Amino acid sequence: MEILQKQYAELLAGQQFREEDFDPAVLARHIAALSSSVLLAGCAVSIFDLHRCEHAYESEFHRALFSDPQQEYAGVRIHPEDLVQVARNGVAGMRHVFLRRNPNMDVRRFKLIREYRALVHGVYKRVTEEFQILETDRAGNVWLVLSIVNLSANQQPPYKVASQLIDTRTGDSFSPLDDFFDREEILTPREREVLHRIAQGRPSKEIADELHISIHTVNTHRQRILAKLGVDNSLEAVKYAWILGILDA
Repeated sequence: MEILQKQYAELLAGQQFREEDFDPAVLARHIAALSSSVLLAGCAVSIFDLHRCEHAYESEFHRALFSDPQQEYAGVRIHPEDLVQVARNGVAGMRHVFLRRNPNMDVRRFKLIREYRALVHGVYKRVTEEFQILETDRAGNVWLVLSIVNLSANQQPPYKVASQLIDTRTGDSFSPLDDFFDREEILTPREREVLHRIAQGRPSKEIADELHISIHTVNTHRQRILAKLGVDNSLEAVKYAWILGILDA
């Protein structure tokens, strides 16, 4: 957990904020809209300010849902057995957003949805949380993040942490890769070379000739790429790799 906390801190520190880029009126408008929303009245809603590293807003329902009669309110308390996995998913999602390679990608189009157990009125229950970026600053740093939490309709075991990153523009979704979420670590340089040619529609023999390797080696690289990205075929691999930033647009 200590390593994950360090990685989280390093990701936050990598954003270079300037005080003059922030307009308090922008945050105030979001808070006013959320607090008056009839649709969100029964949801636990909060806004996290990454510039100040604090919650800028928590709805009354949020505080009521996660209050424990026996303890002082301390926000969302995640089940100890789920905590590490939730942290790993969170860091993985942040890497995707903060370390993106495609400068033309609007990070506000991504939504992270995850499911885990949290303390609700003193009892651990499965909840579903949606994260979406509300605002970035002029330099593209992530500023305000919206969180919406609801009780999950499924409260039956097995209890497993689930996480999906969704591109709301294309409808594509995938599970964050906990251990490999920047392009240098996901695929080796040779695997990236092979994948680039796969994306161009090159057959294995042509790839083998261009890279001066055997067809068997190309096919081995193909299988390793599919396994690392957790997909079933080359088309999915290309689509997923583009989302992750492994392939430039």
